Amino acid sequence: MRKYIKTLIMIIVVMILMVVGQIAPLAVADHANLSENAAVITMTIVYPIIVIGGGWLLNHFLFRQHLPLVAKWHFQWWPIFYAILADGLVYLFSWLAQTGFHSSVTTMNNWWLQFAMTVVSAPLVEEYVFRGYIFGALDSIFNRSITIWLTAFIFGLIHLSSLGKAVLYNALFLVVAYTAMGMFFTLIAVANHSIWASFTAHVVNNLLIYVVGIWAAVSSSPRMMWRSLTGTLLGMGITAYLIYRYFLKNRKVHNHS
Repeated sequence: MRKYIKTLIMIIVVMILMVVGQIAPLAVADHANLSENAAVITMTIVYPIIVIGGGWLLNHFLFRQHLPLVAKWHFQWWPIFYAILADGLVYLFSWLAQTGFHSSVTTMNNWWLQFAMTVVSAPLVEEYVFRGYIFGALDSIFNRSITIWLTAFIFGLIHLSSLGKAVLYNALFLVVAYTAMGMFFTLIAVANHSIWASFTAHVVNNLLIYVVGIWAAVSSSPRMMWRSLTGTLLGMGITAYLIYRYFLKNRKVHNHS
């Protein structure tokens, strides 16, 4: 029972850290009357420090365990290939559903700051949080297959913040679509025994979304949102299944006593 409580505390606190890590630097920058660019730079640097550092302390005092997917950097090309394939399928299915496209790069004045936050800082934090701390906490009480599903589902839940102006009944489909994305990243990390593989795929994914862009969850049109999320669900879901088939199906799922 104590491990279940510790796991719940880890999940809740690390989620709070993600919120604080974004709000606190901006609040400080605003109080110090810093420029918008300086505020974004501050958040880009401080956000990972607060979340990753706070998560490390939590894991140290609650579990005192080595996180199963936090390993030394070992670069491989296959996560990049699968990320490109996944996004290619997302764009294909969205195009077939007649979803509008736009390039976010051309609409941002401080695009290089948004690039640093979206393509580097955010993926680093999310991989440490979900495939690092949350996966490690869940892995201490559940078998590996349940841990994979729960990690992906929690990743989907946290992205309810992307609901934006869309109506509430789209929330369930949003969670399902982002759970497929979470499954994609989680299976990549598990297959390579390292969050750095999923970080590589996450960076490529965010880069492609940043450059090409999809008129997606922030759209005020429920119809447009459903089309875009269908593309995400099918693209990420199919690619996650391919990773499972190729890397994991023939391996015995790891169980904990």
